[in-house]
Amino acid sequence: MDVVGASMFLPGGVRSRTDFAAALFGDEEHGDRATTFSDDELRTDSMRFRIAPRQARVIDPQHLLVLDCAERALEDAGIHPKDLAGSQTGVFVGMSESDFVHTLDVDQIADKNRSYLGIGNVRGAAAGRVSYTFDLHGPSWQVDTTCSSGLVALRHGIMALVSGDADLALVIASHLVRSDFGKMIRAVTGALSESDSCRAFDARADGFTIGEGVVAVVLAPEGFGARSLGRVHCAVNHDGRTAGLTVPNVKAQRDVVERALRMSGLDATAIDYVEAHGTGTPLGDPIEVAALAAAYRTADRKSPLLIGSNKPRFGHLESASGLLSLMVAIEILERQHLPGRTGTGQPSELIPWAEHNIRPTLGDFDHPDRIDNVGVSAFGLSGTNAHAIVSRPR
Repeated sequence: MDVVGASMFLPGGVRSRTDFAAALFGDEEHGDRATTFSDDELRTDSMRFRIAPRQARVIDPQHLLVLDCAERALEDAGIHPKDLAGSQTGVFVGMSESDFVHTLDVDQIADKNRSYLGIGNVRGAAAGRVSYTFDLHGPSWQVDTTCSSGLVALRHGIMALVSGDADLALVIASHLVRSDFGKMIRAVTGALSESDSCRAFDARADGFTIGEGVVAVVLAPEGFGARSLGRVHCAVNHDGRTAGLTVPNVKAQRDVVERALRMSGLDATAIDYVEAHGTGTPLGDPIEVAALAAAYRTADRKSPLLIGSNKPRFGHLESASGLLSLMVAIEILERQHLPGRTGTGQPSELIPWAEHNIRPTLGDFDHPDRIDNVGVSAFGLSGTNAHAIVSRPR
């Protein structure tokens, strides 16, 4: 399937692919860009979606941002949303968090507006709201596998097109953490960076930082239109029983990558770069690199497989992280350039890089002469793993 349109809504005014590329390839040392939204940034014009301001005030902002990104992704694909009314367009929304309701003082909400609290803060209504707003008649549902939700939603979109359940698919992923409760439950896991900086694969890595945002892509069968941003295949599996529910499984991660490779029809050596899950944790990063080494048979490569992570720039968008990584892959394929990081320039000593024949894009590294295929990983706290392979359009 082809990605034919895309949009995003990220902190710091990132609203277009041009904005995104500037943030992705820019000099991070001169940015210190925010990875979460200010309250002002989340104020959108709800009336353009026929949602009254008194309703919008008690609705999870994600519902409005999902609508905004859906509309702009369709327009980016050259499709006027009104032209899809009554069509078999599917909507698949990856969303795990919905803590906005914890920020509301119900006693301060007028009785006549309280009826919007329920449907306005139910995650499952986000996809239905898109289908309702644009009169789309294809399959429509919300996906929650925690941090892999975006790529799992992508898999649902692909399968809907393959089965004929949908003629076109909107895949959207969203993540906001607005309440003290939401921040607290992340802090107590010990996975958040004490230095407030995500340094995936770096010697000083000590966890991730919270990221927020919404990403949307339009999927269509090959040959749908004049433009393709990339061909995509995606595989999904689960860790099964491990030492604990949230403990990764290197064999399962290897398996999901190998499945994606088989779907793509590519040889392991054809992958030029992997946009990894890369959360900067001492448990997750070494397991991920070991799995990539096995699945991509990096020992057989003439030069190291290059890998990186966008989380140092954008934070961990959790349910939206996989779809954000997909956008990174698309930009890399179009610009034929990798977004390296300065960091300390010292790869983590917890990972045997030379043995794996893998190189993180830290400090100075040799850019490949040509980039045709990029792997994308997202691994959920739930144990659900996803890996996509994105290739340059034919």
